[in-house]
Amino acid sequence: MVSFLANTLRTTGLNIKANRQVFMLSVATVAVAFSILGLFFLVHANLNALLSTWSKQVQLVIYLDDGISNTRLKALKKLFDDNEHIDSVHFISRDSAWKNFKSTFAEKSGFVAGLDLNPLPASYSLRFKEGLDRLKHIRQLVDELREGEGIESMEYGEKWISKFENFMIFLRFFILAVGGILGVGLVLIISNTIKLSIFSRREEIELMLLVGATHRSIKVPLILEGVVQGIGGVGIALGLIKLVHLYIKLQFQGSLESIFRGADLQFITQSFLWPMLLAGVIIGWVGSLISINQFLHSEDRR
Repeated sequence: MVSFLANTLRTTGLNIKANRQVFMLSVATVAVAFSILGLFFLVHANLNALLSTWSKQVQLVIYLDDGISNTRLKALKKLFDDNEHIDSVHFISRDSAWKNFKSTFAEKSGFVAGLDLNPLPASYSLRFKEGLDRLKHIRQLVDELREGEGIESMEYGEKWISKFENFMIFLRFFILAVGGILGVGLVLIISNTIKLSIFSRREEIELMLLVGATHRSIKVPLILEGVVQGIGGVGIALGLIKLVHLYIKLQFQGSLESIFRGADLQFITQSFLWPMLLAGVIIGWVGSLISINQFLHSEDRR
């Protein structure tokens, strides 16, 4: 087993050395393709972090009808107190809301200071506990309150959150589509590279088959060559993406802090990082296997 492994590694090294230029060109092509895909992953990771940061600051504001009964108010208060997902409940009466409004805008507008009528409703401001299901719990409570009376309106930024979430879903499908197209292209590129490697050793491989060499002893070095191409390309791509990540952080740190509200610019998350490496291995494996099987089957038919 040890001798087989050593011979495989030696043969793989010789194959790479004999076709150095083609091998490097293939690795560079894989690196460019995965760099494009990785940049999409980088954008996705940071948009997801931005959505998470915004969702932590979301609170549900419930505006009450002016004619709401005390019984309904007590029922609402009990409902909020019994909800384990609510972190804090703040009630703002109509008088308090009007007082706060006048103190904020009276100096800027004499019209506001002269108003005797209070047009503002009483309201509840609810903050929910942090968690991945925060928005889900807010929506569940909103759906429950819509069925009751005494509620004038509710606000928690539902429209822009929904649009942002729909955009994130579209971005995930777009990344999958781009990844699939790039994956097929890379399989063909690596397959052609291995074909060149096979062609350069065609007589040697034919001689090995004549003396009884197994298909495994021929396949493994060539498959390993394809896997090295895939992993090497992904490694270079990750290095390039990291340089882009560091450059953006250094050049636009102040602007990023204001946009992300204190959150750092994220690198590609683990959920995308390991699949990229695995994809490099699979693409190299499949591309090599296609060329090898085509060659061996053509030899078997002779």
